Amino acid sequence: MTIHGLVLLMLMLFAGMMFASLAGFIAFGIARWTGAPVSDAINRASLVFFSAMTLIIALFGVFLPAVT
Repeated sequence: MTIHGLVLLMLMLFAGMMFASLAGFIAFGIARWTGAPVSDAINRASLVFFSAMTLIIALFGVFLPAVT
């Protein structure tokens, strides 16, 4: 893998992290909006964040061998 491929991979990972963070923030906002305490809202947001990151990493595992 070339340097350009590694940089692209890092940019894709960063974009995935930003997407997962956005999903976590949205989950936190919805949980607080429905009246959940802060600790429960943080638990829900972290669950959504780590679920989204797991999905993104699994997709990397599927698509990366196809690209290289």
